[in-house]
Amino acid sequence: MQRNDPELQSSQVDVWRVRLDVKPDSIQQLRATLSVDEIARASRFHFDKDQHSYIVAHASLRDVLSRYLQFETHHLKFSVNQYGKPFLPEHDIEFNLSHAGDFALIAVTRERQVGVDVELVRTDIEIESLASRFFSSSELSELMALSPEQRVLGFFNCWTRKEAYIKARGLGLSLPLESFDVSLASDESTILRATRPEASEVHRWTLFSLDVHPDYTGALAAEGVGLVIRYWDWNFADG
Repeated sequence: MQRNDPELQSSQVDVWRVRLDVKPDSIQQLRATLSVDEIARASRFHFDKDQHSYIVAHASLRDVLSRYLQFETHHLKFSVNQYGKPFLPEHDIEFNLSHAGDFALIAVTRERQVGVDVELVRTDIEIESLASRFFSSSELSELMALSPEQRVLGFFNCWTRKEAYIKARGLGLSLPLESFDVSLASDESTILRATRPEASEVHRWTLFSLDVHPDYTGALAAEGVGLVIRYWDWNFADG
């Protein structure tokens, strides 16, 4: 299959959806594209499925970035900021990776910070307990006002949006989770509602819901307004 190398304008954010359930005999090929450090991190996972998910997610990230930079995957050298967010030194490409279950999401843009998150919607967790620990007071009130049937999806909408924003800011947990509010509804256009103490930050960022799969929720946070989101699917055979 012919490889598709997209061009990326400064106003665009590309979101790549990656299926992690590749054939077992492809794992070694993908593993060979990783750095020594990435291979070591993959080996720390106890279960094969978790190792394989890490390998596919990070190999696909390398492949995707190489398409924009016109580099071979093994030439990519990552650094991390003081809070652990990875970046590519000396390049204007910004990116972020998230994976859960059978999917990964990769966001790529230029000259603007970006964050992405994906989660498998689960019913076997104590959502009220988690929300009381990690949501702002207004988010918690909105969650508890939902019907029990709506509450699970509302929780995961909120969770992925908060994660995407935290990751885009690149400040780790030094940015308190209660310092900003996001919406919980799937069809709401204003997703980032408030930021504290810098109220003006709410106008500097845009959040998007991402349609990943019926069993998943996804969110994207990007610096700026008036952005164009483009969607791509990554498959191992494309590489």
